[in-house]
Amino acid sequence: MPDPIVPKGVAHVPLPPVAAPDPIVFVLLPNLSMLAFTSAIEPLRIANQLTGQSLYSWTTMSETGANMRCSNGIEIGIDSALADTPQAAAIFVCSGVEPERNTPAAVAGWLRRQWRTGRTVGGLCTGAYTLARAGILSGRTFTLHWENIPPFREHFPDLDPVEQLYAMDERILTCGGGAAATDMFIRLIYDRHGGDLARAVLNMCLHSVQRSETDRQQSSTSASLGTRNPKLLRLIAH
Repeated sequence: MPDPIVPKGVAHVPLPPVAAPDPIVFVLLPNLSMLAFTSAIEPLRIANQLTGQSLYSWTTMSETGANMRCSNGIEIGIDSALADTPQAAAIFVCSGVEPERNTPAAVAGWLRRQWRTGRTVGGLCTGAYTLARAGILSGRTFTLHWENIPPFREHFPDLDPVEQLYAMDERILTCGGGAAATDMFIRLIYDRHGGDLARAVLNMCLHSVQRSETDRQQSSTSASLGTRNPKLLRLIAH
């Protein structure tokens, strides 16, 4: 794993020293969502910065070790090809558009082996496609971006994703991508290091509120329009 990143900052949250950083592995797939990836990794960096400690380390992998291009055209550097990971690692597959075409069988097989040897695994945005092809989602609560839920159900009729911000089912963690990745990773920081640090990371991200795991990904029609007029809402729904 690369050396943990501990940037300098003004704000500080005191925390007892940790013995070693928690290792996080991001497996990037072609046309991944850059928003989902950065929304996940920045809370980790900020947690290190606020405490002045190596609470988290992270590395990026791809199927062959080649750099990955995001759906917005920006290329992200990769640390290595798929390889073994630390026993304590949490592995997140970050996908994006056209997941039906951009989910290599080799990545799914590798992820299945990591899962079977005790790693925590997860999917950001449409990363649940890889988890499904790895055969580890049966009977699990999981999610992916709302736009991709209908085609996902067509490809995997025996699986039923939930339309919520994120889902944490034992060693399987998934989120709908975008800013939902920040919500899920701040929750992980809260579970690991407590509320003071989690709230400080939330404020550093200018994330106005910590949303719940079961909050819906899409705002309601009444909220987006700023009205609760029942006749108007029925008309729009029609």
